[in-house]
Amino acid sequence: MAKVGRFVTDPRAGSYCQITLNSGEKIVVSHDKGGFKGGTVTIETVKFLGLGSEKIFACELDSDRGRSALGRLTAAATPGSVEATPLGAFVELVKTCSSVAEVRARCDGLTMIP
Repeated sequence: MAKVGRFVTDPRAGSYCQITLNSGEKIVVSHDKGGFKGGTVTIETVKFLGLGSEKIFACELDSDRGRSALGRLTAAATPGSVEATPLGAFVELVKTCSSVAEVRARCDGLTMIP
C-alpha cells in the first residue's frame, strides 16, 4: 500500500499531501483553496530529487464536472472528516494506486462520468 504523507496547509497557498506509490514514484495532491470547497485540485508527479514536477491531473471544482466528481468522492464521507474535504477525497481516491499510470486511469475515469 502507498505511503501517505501528512496534510500540509498554508492559508495563502492552499494545502497538499505527498504520496509514495508502491512503484516508488511520488505524487503530490494539492488543493489551491486550503481545504475549502471550490478551487482546483491537482495531482503532480515529483521528479528525481524533487527538482520539478509534471501535472498529471487537474480538476476545477467550480465546474459542473468538478462538482459532480467531488460529490461522488465525498458521498460516503463523514461530515467534518478529512475525507469530506476536496484534498482528503482525492487522496482517498489515489492512495491505493500502485503507479502513476493507475492514478491517471482512476482520475480520468472519475471525470469521464457525467
